Amino acid sequence: MTRPPVRLSTVVMCHPSRLAGAERVAGECAPLPVRIVRDPEPDGLPSPLRTAKVAWAAVAPGATHHLVVQDDAHLAPGFAGHVTALLERHPDRAVSLSVLWVSPYNSYRVRQAAVGGYAAVRLAPWEWVPSLALALPADTARELAAYLAEFPDDTRDDDEHIAVFCAERGIPVVAPVPHVLDHGMGPSVAGNDHHGIRLAVACAAGPVGTAHWAGPELADPARHGGLGYAVELVASRCHVRIRRSGAQEAAEQPFTWPWRPWSALLGVPHEAVAAAARAAGPPPRALPAEPAGEVWAAGYLLGALTPGAGDDRAEHRRVRDDARAAALRSWITAGLRPDHLAELGAEGCAAAARWAAHAVAAGRAARAAEERAAAYGTGAPAPYAEMPAVRGDSTAAQGAAPAASAGTPPGYGAPRRTGTAGGTREAAARLAAVERMARREARLLLGPAPGELPDVRLKVVPCPEHPGADPALPTRDLPVRWLGEHLSEVAGDSALAVLACERLEPRPLAGLAALVDGGWKGTVETRAATVARLRAAGLRGAALTAAVDDAERRFAAGDGAVVTLPAACRAAGGTPRRLWPHDDPELSADDAHYARLRLRYVRETPL
Repeated sequence: MTRPPVRLSTVVMCHPSRLAGAERVAGECAPLPVRIVRDPEPDGLPSPLRTAKVAWAAVAPGATHHLVVQDDAHLAPGFAGHVTALLERHPDRAVSLSVLWVSPYNSYRVRQAAVGGYAAVRLAPWEWVPSLALALPADTARELAAYLAEFPDDTRDDDEHIAVFCAERGIPVVAPVPHVLDHGMGPSVAGNDHHGIRLAVACAAGPVGTAHWAGPELADPARHGGLGYAVELVASRCHVRIRRSGAQEAAEQPFTWPWRPWSALLGVPHEAVAAAARAAGPPPRALPAEPAGEVWAAGYLLGALTPGAGDDRAEHRRVRDDARAAALRSWITAGLRPDHLAELGAEGCAAAARWAAHAVAAGRAARAAEERAAAYGTGAPAPYAEMPAVRGDSTAAQGAAPAASAGTPPGYGAPRRTGTAGGTREAAARLAAVERMARREARLLLGPAPGELPDVRLKVVPCPEHPGADPALPTRDLPVRWLGEHLSEVAGDSALAVLACERLEPRPLAGLAALVDGGWKGTVETRAATVARLRAAGLRGAALTAAVDDAERRFAAGDGAVVTLPAACRAAGGTPRRLWPHDDPELSADDAHYARLRLRYVRETPL
């Protein structure tokens, strides 16, 4: 049966204060006939939903599809032809014509499609639907209008309601790659300025032929073993965002997992990432060492985790190359801290994007090599099987696999117990404490994450090994919004004590949030802060381990005015360690064993 040609109904939804922008957008839609829909209550509480109700109800008679564009969009040349071709290619779907870089899961999916050479990508059904410009079949648009009418205007976020509408009805949402419009940089009239600059992930840099949209779609991206995830570059740090099927976590919650060691949950051990970086040689001179390592990790994981069966049509190679470059440029711009961006300048940012592209290529090459080995039956391990420690990385065993039985390579099993009977008993007690600590941290990490961290006072403890450490270091790697802004020297009834030279990671702070939100008041110490306090009091060896063990037990019970957060600690640029962020013969001895146990315990729990 031949489908009727696309007859598109188009409206621009606007606030009257931005009528000029709406008129500009209408002109950029030419030759499509466009109507402008105004906010029916412009002096009321800012609410995109209020205007969206009217916009989605305004389907023109005889239309096959309905398009709603917002008044701060900037459309690519030939927009009308692009949207028509896209609706012919995806006639029964929701088509979102642009994804902004503030969408955690969907921005990553677009980057996967861009580096994989796909013309479109299926968006995540659990994240808000990007609605800067969204098209639906006409009957679906009318149904959406009736659905939105049931919600009060003060729920405001139309994109969240649209996501639920599409998910409940099984309507796939796809986005073209590259995008065919971008977002403006003016102030928000809907109260969204807290998101900062919101630009598209991958806009076309040059002309795009409408035949490009006949290319393949990345239909099931960003899944590993059924697990939804995204790789992020935020505040100059690479993290993994995991979609917890058994926990109700907001899509944009800030409590993400650092790539080192948790890329192993996605099948890529962090040793492989580090080894590839060493093989690649030095990063660009303009890029400081720490962000260079994080940019490499983000790019490598993006390449290693992206399916490679994209578009191979030679006539569209330039468009694919442009989309890939745009996706990586926007990652650098959105993902590095402002001070790093200022230090790099335009040339340095371009070099950082090339470094990311180099990492993507390395990740894709590793994936292709593993797939070839598996296909030809060479007996190679499964793609990205866990690796033993890589020489040159003193903390590489952090991501190694759990202990195995016969045939286990050196370094994989539990520490050997040697010495006298008394020494054996002491070692057994120490290892039992290590196991309890690993279980506690696994439980902490696996707890559901709230939307943000409550206000907590930050107490910075001087490091005895680095007395001049900058007290601003502990929070430097945290995104300001939702996390860093809630840690200060004055806010909150409870406090977090940290060692001056350690760097806080987002995910363990979810456990702190749960404790404080539950009504507990007091001081939570990091393990490193607890160890510094106990060592100053003269504790060493088994007595110190037992004291830390007890302080962590009290955290879990909410028992006492001073408790210890059961989470590993990390120095700048380092891999998380069990007790102390620096190399120490006494405190670092069980780090690798602890890391293996922790990874095993996390894996034992369905995510």
